[in-house]
Amino acid sequence: MEGVLDPMLRKELGEAKAALARHGIVILRGVESELEPAIMIAVRDSLASSPGKLKGLNDKELDLFVESARAAAAKAAKGLSVTHTHLLAKLGTEYIGDLVHELDGIDQLFRWERVAKVAEPVDALLKEKGFRPVSMSGPGDVSDAFAVELQEKWPAAFKRFKSLAVEAAKILGDEERQTAPPEDKPKKKGRKR
Repeated sequence: MEGVLDPMLRKELGEAKAALARHGIVILRGVESELEPAIMIAVRDSLASSPGKLKGLNDKELDLFVESARAAAAKAAKGLSVTHTHLLAKLGTEYIGDLVHELDGIDQLFRWERVAKVAEPVDALLKEKGFRPVSMSGPGDVSDAFAVELQEKWPAAFKRFKSLAVEAAKILGDEERQTAPPEDKPKKKGRKR
């Protein structure tokens, strides 16, 4: 890759990859440290919205329920953070052509729609007890900084990196085709005499 790509493209690609990784890490840290507390605030709001059902739970039942909801939120957030870590590690690959094929999938997992799915196990617990699901309208419910990273900084960094990566993969693909040894033509088998 070193000798094939224009030095300016190589430099821009490296900078774009670093920026994307940086924004991805900030999102990852938000998932690890801010998502579970945000879900638990939404759980509290859900419980408070149904005072009649809430009165039906004694203190011990309520404590057990809240603890199980917290454990479900923590487990789901941990699962998403592991997925994000794995995807960010893929950005380090030197095989840019392979990475280009995975970029759209990576981008889909760094969107609010995917992050919000972390609340699904908690919603199931709430439904089981007769409460409404958690209400989180967007990443701003996690934090303002998380919303900026997820909705503004990540998409801009991703778009820049993807365009440069596609350009580099095209150049590298063309170079491979030009330097590949010609395929040997299969020899025709003659009849034995």
